[in-house]
Amino acid sequence: MPLRTETTVEYHFDSAYLYYCKQHDCLRVSNNHEDSVLLQGVEQGDVDSFISNYIEYVLEDTDLMDAFKASVKRQLAKDVEKIDD
Repeated sequence: MPLRTETTVEYHFDSAYLYYCKQHDCLRVSNNHEDSVLLQGVEQGDVDSFISNYIEYVLEDTDLMDAFKASVKRQLAKDVEKIDD
């Protein structure tokens, strides 16, 4: 079902579990580790941005924010190194 800009789909999860699937480059939200919604087009960078904003604006933890950003930079450097090999 293609979504239009004015479309909203609402789901209720009893016990939500969110994870990023690197193999499929998407975000998956499951209910009790069973039924799930696959969100295509939500890439790893989008998830990193969400986590960064969550740490900054919800947790308000600058030390954790700095550690997360450093970790993302290290991972990106590793990924670039793999591409160069």
